[in-house]
Amino acid sequence: MSSTALAGEPAAPPSAADLTGARSLSLGAGIGITGGNEGMFTNPGTLAARRRYAMEAQYLDDRLDGARRWQWAQGSVVDSETSPVTGGFAYARIFAGEATGSLYHLAMASPVSGGLYAGVTGKYLSIDSATGRKTRAVTVDAGLYWQASQLVGLGVAGYNLVPIGNRQDAAPGMGAGFSVGDGRRFLLAGDWRRDFERAGKSADAWAAGAEVMLLDALPLRAGWQRDEIRRGSFWSAGLGFVAAGAGVAVDLAYRQGIEAPRDRTAMAALKIFIATPQ
Repeated sequence: MSSTALAGEPAAPPSAADLTGARSLSLGAGIGITGGNEGMFTNPGTLAARRRYAMEAQYLDDRLDGARRWQWAQGSVVDSETSPVTGGFAYARIFAGEATGSLYHLAMASPVSGGLYAGVTGKYLSIDSATGRKTRAVTVDAGLYWQASQLVGLGVAGYNLVPIGNRQDAAPGMGAGFSVGDGRRFLLAGDWRRDFERAGKSADAWAAGAEVMLLDALPLRAGWQRDEIRRGSFWSAGLGFVAAGAGVAVDLAYRQGIEAPRDRTAMAALKIFIATPQ
């Protein structure tokens, strides 16, 4: 049974609005967690909460009802070590799907006070849809992250705050998330996100996930998501390998529809952490 048949309405296809990272995909949640360049897409405020200089490359293949609906590769760099203000840049190339083209992200984040961090991501979309529509536009995401205690983090974010007239790839939205854990041995995370226009009306997504680190090198992740945009529920899982001494990590992630098992997403990431002179 497809998700379309289940809901009685067609599911919105994946798009540039779904850009994420392998860790967030496997957890199902990312707004209230720290530790990756994917904060540029989920909550830019999280970028300043950890000190690092990291380069990442990611690849995603997304299928809706068994047919490929989105495929992209992305590279990013984030520097929160060499300056008080964190800077980040990401480039994503969409190869196949409802649209093709390029996405550019430029992020800045900084501590505010008392464990509070703020960030903003400027986005430039250069996308050609399968229907012939061309989008060349700039919009902005913004986010706050609060490290409430050593174990608890809270995040809120707003997406596509500058309307560009393309509700499929840049619909206005907002979200909130939390995390509980030390960021190394274990983590519990939850998200809520609302999209105001993409489905032609407001639509919500809810998610929860967990992560455990085995032998200080093997992160295992699992998650669940209920998404009104894609008209169904999903389970997700992921695993990774961290070579701390070499400054390298690899993540693999997979998500599949529960009501519609032919809705599937696979993702892989390579992360490189660079030590900078103190």
